[in-house]
Amino acid sequence: MDEKVVKQEEIITIAEMVRRSAELYGEKVALQMRRKGEFEKTTYRELYGKVRAAAAALISIGFKKSDRAGVIGENRPEWSISYLAIVYAGGVVVPIDSQLKHKEIGHILSISETKIVFASPKYIPVLKECQESTGLPETIISMESQDAQGIFSLNDFIRKGEELITQGTVSIDEKKVNLDDLLAIIFTSGTTGKSKGVMLTHRNVMFDALSTSKVIVIKETDTLISILPLHHTFEATAGFIFPLYVGAKITYARSLKSKEIIEDIKDSKATIMLGVPLLYEKMLIGLRKGISQQKILIKSLVKTNLAIVRGIKKMLHLNPSRVLFKSLRKKAGLNSLRLLVSGGATLPVWVSKGFSEFGFNILQGYGMTETSPITNVSPIEKIKPETVGPPIPGIEIKIIEPDEKGIGEIAVKGPIVMQGYYKNDEETRNVLKDGWLYSGDLGRVDEENYLYITGRKKSLIVSQAGKNIYPEEVEEELLMNDFIEEVLVVARINADTKREEVHAIVYPNWENLDRFTKEKAIEQTENWVNSFYKELIENCCKNLADYKRIKSFSIREEEFPKTTTKKIKRFLFQEKVVKTEK
Repeated sequence: MDEKVVKQEEIITIAEMVRRSAELYGEKVALQMRRKGEFEKTTYRELYGKVRAAAAALISIGFKKSDRAGVIGENRPEWSISYLAIVYAGGVVVPIDSQLKHKEIGHILSISETKIVFASPKYIPVLKECQESTGLPETIISMESQDAQGIFSLNDFIRKGEELITQGTVSIDEKKVNLDDLLAIIFTSGTTGKSKGVMLTHRNVMFDALSTSKVIVIKETDTLISILPLHHTFEATAGFIFPLYVGAKITYARSLKSKEIIEDIKDSKATIMLGVPLLYEKMLIGLRKGISQQKILIKSLVKTNLAIVRGIKKMLHLNPSRVLFKSLRKKAGLNSLRLLVSGGATLPVWVSKGFSEFGFNILQGYGMTETSPITNVSPIEKIKPETVGPPIPGIEIKIIEPDEKGIGEIAVKGPIVMQGYYKNDEETRNVLKDGWLYSGDLGRVDEENYLYITGRKKSLIVSQAGKNIYPEEVEEELLMNDFIEEVLVVARINADTKREEVHAIVYPNWENLDRFTKEKAIEQTENWVNSFYKELIENCCKNLADYKRIKSFSIREEEFPKTTTKKIKRFLFQEKVVKTEK
């Protein structure tokens, strides 16, 4: 049998996985986080005990199979323990985006009938607001000790559960949950606005984790650094469930500050990191900036080594960068990382190639919350930077109504596809057709079944001549310029001609612009900035066909609002009318 095929006996529920991992990996560290200068560690056996005890305490307060319980908080061991306890008790997890306001959280709690929420202390005030307006949650369990009346602490909850198990008062059995039982309802608005509750089963998530493991090999000797928010399905499946299944160690980053992330990577000797493109872009820019500030001799050595790497890659198809840039990676505190994985959005080719030239193995994958989430991932032995790789084992991909370039809507089929949207049959019917999930993303596949993402169906711009314009393609050209920090390319109706045009909303790299104008002794007036960016945009678009080029633009003073995976909320900027820049 093909080693890359997921065997039926491998697929177990999340509750069974917790027990199995405790039996297999016992005293190995499962979770750790730096607290008071030291890593506080939880072994697999300890994790199993805490999860069972918290599950028993949940059952003792009336929590039943299929009841909902929420989790909200920053990445930390207590988040994971809370999630697993809900599942072990037979419940359904409702992971809550910590960036949401109380009205949005209140709506999620109400529609999902979530009466219990595990929360970091930071988010208890917003849950109190929800209680006042909706009556939910009825019970709040704090991830830290609490003096507040009516709020349990997780540790007290665990102690209570341990007593109940010892007394035999509560029966705990992970086998009460079946593979096709609901595991989680994930409410996601993403970049398109309207919030929908994605229903995923134990089979969905476990199949996705196991199938991905056939392509991305994670071993029990690996340490994963957890940075992306755990409520997001990419991190939950690939950075939480997957490593616990194989017996790896998870280190939770203390914060999102670059300095602290790098310290945590270095001190934990992390070997694997999951991230979104924006994180990797900032890391690569930081590496290059650090090099630019070195003495001439070092800068010259780096330049020479890069030339050697590029030459050998071109002639011999080998990559000597792991050896040539070992000291650079060590100095940056990143030498332990053997694998970087990017997801959540398309990774720009320059970022992928940039990391590869410095000796990092960087893969990218593709997927959606609706597919648990990974559908495609690049195999390390054959990376094509422009693609997100072929489908993972057991998953089918097809392109719906491809155009002359082979580009059409991406559809996905397999055990990872969601059950539907919670209490939303109409939206479910719109995307689930004959077992296929219609993604809303546009792409094409090559002769080796590698998938190329070209954009979103809803953001596609059609020219007056009927030509398809993919905003992401134009954005990539603009983002290669050092004076552009972020950009969004959208369709605009010109107020004068009443025709749809290609418009760019530009958030400048103000730091670079300020430095430039200071060096050139230029007064940075509004007119000068507009003239400067008009010329810059025209130069950036020289490599594009005429119909794809920017016809108008506007300047933003602040960053674009983004989702928690750092994707710009495109829907906020569509269908506005502007006049063409003169």
